[in-house]
Amino acid sequence: MTFLTMLGMRAKRVLLCLIRSLPKALCTMSFFIMSMVVYHAVILKEESIPLAEVCVVMTAVFFIALMVFLGAELMKYSSSNAFHRYDEDLIGKAFTGLNKKSLLFENGLDLFHKGHFRTALEFFTDAGDDKFTLSQEEKGVLEFYRGRCYNILGTYPNAVICYDKAADAGFNTPVLPLFTARCCIGNGDIERAKQIYNGLLDTDYEHADMIRTEFGKLYLKQNDGENALKWFQEAIDRHENYADALGGAAIAQNMLHNFKEGEELYRAALLNNISDPVSYSNYYKEIQAAALLETHTDANA
Repeated sequence: MTFLTMLGMRAKRVLLCLIRSLPKALCTMSFFIMSMVVYHAVILKEESIPLAEVCVVMTAVFFIALMVFLGAELMKYSSSNAFHRYDEDLIGKAFTGLNKKSLLFENGLDLFHKGHFRTALEFFTDAGDDKFTLSQEEKGVLEFYRGRCYNILGTYPNAVICYDKAADAGFNTPVLPLFTARCCIGNGDIERAKQIYNGLLDTDYEHADMIRTEFGKLYLKQNDGENALKWFQEAIDRHENYADALGGAAIAQNMLHNFKEGEELYRAALLNNISDPVSYSNYYKEIQAAALLETHTDANA
């Protein structure tokens, strides 16, 4: 994304506000002209109004009204944070200027949403260079996106550092603690992940219905089928994140060599439209094959 592209994006927003303001300005002008006609005809008892006076009033009222309504629309547009092509609700008013840091961020954001995470990370890192003055909001947003890049690329220690910096800068989105906990698990910091999940369990947290299945996945990562099944079964009983809970329970049952129960839960997960069924099926079959091999090995021992 070039500077001219970003300038064009900003210009389109101003043009949209201008188009919205025009009818309001015309209505205001019409009202004043009608009021002027009534004043001259009824109050002053004049049979005609000087054309020059009418033109001056029309022009002045129109442009004053247009500027007022345009300013109001721009403020409204700004308050809705509609500056960026992607993730407006996450980014807010950060990086909305016509400057180098905003250009770097826009480039990074564009690459991130096209799946070029490594290159996006480079742009996000450049946008955070010490030569730029960043607001607290911009620091939080930037660290969050850097964390997402590291997270997706599997560099979990760096991802956790970035997520923590985002939180310290005041960045707040409901998915942040989940992302942090998952990276802690990937980083081997199981205790911190448990602390995060325990802090969210049975609260008014927006994604509280996912926490039991998150606990289950944590124990799956540790090859602890018994504890994983406990958490998945609780989620199933409470109908929380139901398809994922069924899918996780199926895998846990296979870890415990309960293949019949696992197969029933696997089919139920697919019937309930588990997310990314292809990847899930591959994972399930991989775990099932490993568990069957263990059973065969134990039988021949």
